[in-house]
Amino acid sequence: MSYSKLLMSSNKGMALVLTIMILAIMTTMVVEFIHEVYSTNASLNNWRVSRQLSLAAKSGITIAKKIISDNQSRYAYTYPGKYELPLGNIFAEAAEAADGSGGKVLIRVEDENGKFNLNSTVWPNGTTNEASIDLFKRLLKNIGLDEQIAYRVADWIDSDSESRMGGSEKGAKNAYMDSIDELTLMYGVDFRTYEALKPFVTVYGVDGISSHLININSASLPVILAFNAEITEQLAERIIKYRDLEPLERASDLVKIAGFEGSLGQSLMGMIVVKAVNLRITSLAEDDKIKRIIECVVENYGGMFITKYWRER
Repeated sequence: MSYSKLLMSSNKGMALVLTIMILAIMTTMVVEFIHEVYSTNASLNNWRVSRQLSLAAKSGITIAKKIISDNQSRYAYTYPGKYELPLGNIFAEAAEAADGSGGKVLIRVEDENGKFNLNSTVWPNGTTNEASIDLFKRLLKNIGLDEQIAYRVADWIDSDSESRMGGSEKGAKNAYMDSIDELTLMYGVDFRTYEALKPFVTVYGVDGISSHLININSASLPVILAFNAEITEQLAERIIKYRDLEPLERASDLVKIAGFEGSLGQSLMGMIVVKAVNLRITSLAEDDKIKRIIECVVENYGGMFITKYWRER
């Protein structure tokens, strides 16, 4: 083959390679462009739906407040301790969809005053509330946790630097707790302990931050057992069965329950109430796989709500 023919063949080969490379680059650019457009549209749609769900969840909180206000103006007591309200479809266009799909809101209302108030372990003057500490220790024992955690909580709250337990003053806040999440910051309290305690404790009092009063109409079995060492599981179950049929309208109604007619019932009179002031509201709004959750704690006095805690995620 002559040199000119060899050179011509080589040029054709180079041109083919360059053409293939250009096509590959153009194809990559087109794919990138399509992916970018798709991703942007998907992000915008997710943002739009997320905003709708956020508004829906806030509406759920408003509806829950109205229900709470109506119930508390109608009844002298608060019962049950927890209830859920499914609201169904929330977007008109989704509700009209042929497949029946659409966003949904679920509201959960929980009585915070049916739990033990961690802040009650220390009086406002900084001294230890021994009766509250004893109740807390019994509660810890009932749920299989170390009773000494009661002293770690007290050291976290009180203003002095004297340790009741080894290391319990390490990083102490020296002020009342604003959230039960602070348990995870305490020396010697691990996440497993926090999760086990979470259903039974609060930081909100009925008549003040350090209030030790507990709503007997919504207190769980471990909390009822913690009121007094003389309360057996059988006696605690009687309270639960009684209130299931007829919630206590006043604290003194406790003496109507068998086993609480005498001194045991009287000993609880300064420890219990029948109406909650602080309630935790969780509003979950969901559409397809996108969710918005608002969790708040409100303090209710005669239909006037004060937000004590708010978290949206």
